[in-house]
Amino acid sequence: MYDAHASEIPLAAWQDPQGDVLLVYSEAECSIYFGCWTDAGQPADYVCRLRFKGAKGVRSYPREFVPYDYTSRHHSSILEVEASPWRAEQIEKHWRLSETVYTSHPPLPFEVRHFVVKGHDIYHEILAAEFEESRIERKDINEPRLLALIDAA
Repeated sequence: MYDAHASEIPLAAWQDPQGDVLLVYSEAECSIYFGCWTDAGQPADYVCRLRFKGAKGVRSYPREFVPYDYTSRHHSSILEVEASPWRAEQIEKHWRLSETVYTSHPPLPFEVRHFVVKGHDIYHEILAAEFEESRIERKDINEPRLLALIDAA
């Protein structure tokens, strides 16, 4: 375990606890998708999308358990790591680089939070300003990877 503690942020969607979590990350997008349940063991006909705004970094690990201390109280949630060493390290690197690159004007702020999205045998960590949750109905999906998340739930 890391020394960092995490707080649980409940989600409206009930994440399939045995399912995969699909990460899409580029300069233009940082989203995580997962299959959902409507009730215990009852697959939903939609996927949940977590869209991270102002994403500055991601990292992923193929492990079932996250290395942060937290109390689980909800069917479905993500974590926010408090006093995150990774966040502090990235902020320091940002400012150090900014001092050499931005000599005539101040650098852009680097205000991010450290989120963790758990899957069954994988978890993703995201540095981002905030996130929003939405759902995408099966009828509106034509991406095979997203349909596979629904079918596997």
